[in-house]
Amino acid sequence: MSNAKTNGILGLLAGVAVGATLGILFAPASGKKTRSRIKNRMSSAKDELDDVIDKAQDEWRKAKGKASDAASMTKDEVSDFVRFLFEEGKDLKDRLSRDVEDSADTVTAKARKTAENVHHSAN
Repeated sequence: MSNAKTNGILGLLAGVAVGATLGILFAPASGKKTRSRIKNRMSSAKDELDDVIDKAQDEWRKAKGKASDAASMTKDEVSDFVRFLFEEGKDLKDRLSRDVEDSADTVTAKARKTAENVHHSAN
């Protein structure tokens, strides 16, 4: 996988994580509750990323184990490994994207409710 693709995937994952954090930060909740939610989300994302890394390392060991020398890996084995990494990254991105969307929906709903309450209080 090229550096550009790797950097793109990492950038996307970082953007999703930042988006989720911002969604939580701007949600109306107490500071303690907000910090707890951020900690839980980041811990969950770290655990998922650790799982992807562990799987990637296992796949790499398997691919290396098939050949007596890492330099003798076939093009197909390398392609399979790269495909595995891409799919795992895509799955993680999708899960994090859903979390961000859910957070955004929650923030939007709470903002609308607050605006309605302010509007009704003003009248």
